[in-house]
Amino acid sequence: MRLNIQPNLIDRLVNYVSPVAGARRMQARYAMAAAGQMASGLVAGVRRLSASQEGTLQSWNPRREQRLSESRAIDNTMQRAESLAANDGHAASCVDSLALNVVGPGLRPQSYPDATALGITDEQAQEFADSAEAAWKIWCKEAHAGGTQHFDDLQYESKRSMFITGEFLHLPVWLEEPGRAFGLALQPLHPARLRTPGDLTHRADIRGGVHLGPYNRPKGYFIANPPDNMPLAGLTSRHFIYVPRMVGHRYACFHRYHSGMPEQTRGVSILSPAMKQFRDLADYVDYELVGALIAASFTVFIETPQDVLGAAGGGGFSGGKAMGGRDYALQVQPGTLTTGNPGDKPHIISSTRPGPTFDAFYERVLRAAAASTGQPYEMVSKDFSKTNYSSARAALLEVWKLHALYQEWDVRGYLDPTWGMVMEEAWLRGMLAVPAGAPSLYDSPAMARAWLACVWTRPPRGQIEPVKERNAEQLALDSLTDTRTAICHARGLDFETVARTRQREERLIKTLGLEPPQAPPPASPVDEPAADGDDASDDEAENPEEDNA
Repeated sequence: MRLNIQPNLIDRLVNYVSPVAGARRMQARYAMAAAGQMASGLVAGVRRLSASQEGTLQSWNPRREQRLSESRAIDNTMQRAESLAANDGHAASCVDSLALNVVGPGLRPQSYPDATALGITDEQAQEFADSAEAAWKIWCKEAHAGGTQHFDDLQYESKRSMFITGEFLHLPVWLEEPGRAFGLALQPLHPARLRTPGDLTHRADIRGGVHLGPYNRPKGYFIANPPDNMPLAGLTSRHFIYVPRMVGHRYACFHRYHSGMPEQTRGVSILSPAMKQFRDLADYVDYELVGALIAASFTVFIETPQDVLGAAGGGGFSGGKAMGGRDYALQVQPGTLTTGNPGDKPHIISSTRPGPTFDAFYERVLRAAAASTGQPYEMVSKDFSKTNYSSARAALLEVWKLHALYQEWDVRGYLDPTWGMVMEEAWLRGMLAVPAGAPSLYDSPAMARAWLACVWTRPPRGQIEPVKERNAEQLALDSLTDTRTAICHARGLDFETVARTRQREERLIKTLGLEPPQAPPPASPVDEPAADGDDASDDEAENPEEDNA
């Protein structure tokens, strides 16, 4: 900051009369000018080392993908992720653990139509819900266009595809076949089919095979359909089909991925951040295994003195016999005694691999790779030997948040629209118990939402200590802070189904004259045995007089 302050006439006069007073006057003028300039400007930010080119940051210059190279990067990442999931056990465990816990046996709907908004009674709403769930069960058996999978299987397959490739692709199709109750079906496609045709790469509104409209909203998708034995790369438009995203109010293509950044049009594999670590760790273990095999094979190197070689007419081998008639055993079988030639010195090749730090190093790298997928080390390695109740509970509570995130994402963008399309066809086919005089599904969007309201039961979380968790559930019910429906949903069950099953069981027990054994009263916390490491003599410490009596 430079200040150009020149003395005026008064400054010169004061300085002529009193130089000290003149100097103080000029100093005061400088301070006032500096304060005014700082008040009128902005305070500059501190220098950030994150953007500097010093030290190890000098060679760190990340680049953004260009439009022409973006599709190549997507293909490479997708192929590498598929290779890892197919050949690396821990990478496959990352994917399978997430898919199993997010989808499990399949998320199932429980219809809850809004009786108040529809102007119907609760009994009529229950009848409609029962008929809707029955129609859904019928469609689930016919959901796969290929006719070989249940809709629950499609859910698991789609989530596994999303975790490996970053996305999944389903096409709703219409099948008119004898014996089918529904025409709607889903055709799963490999996400690699979604790509930009080679003759349309110049268009700015097509990115990674996704046709974008205003505000980067997807309008349609280019799906490759090449002849057999033709690679996907470099195909022109004549080998593609164009599928719009929506046809009216119905989805014509489900292209689903979990977006993590704005303006993202394609998904990213969960293995992508630690892909290099997974590959390097697999190579490291492979090399260590080869070293251990070499050490276990009792490898022997035979040293022959130079004078012996000279007397034998030189060195060299011919088959299993050296020049000069010297025999060498090419392979030593276990438990055999072999005699060498005169003058030979055996040297046993030993290997100290793997080293003493192998386990700790391997575990540390695997923990980092597992954390990049959002999961604890124990779930990826399936090793719970170093886990106690508290740490296991904390790990599961943390990863359940990730499972709930993916489940809610799946419900909003895939399951709810699929439920709506199935219920619409069931409505038109007369498969639903619609009360007389009730508003139609097509009267307004509000009426459609009221008819199609539902919740989805999730896979059960599992229980580490069932007794403690059941007691906690009972306390929550007694304090009116939880419901039986919510507890059943947390276990992957439907309370209505459980209640009706209990009713049938009680009726059967009375019919057969069976009396169930009386359950013992629940143990109070005082009666529970002391855990390992706890002081079992707390009561004695509180009443020392009783011991002396």
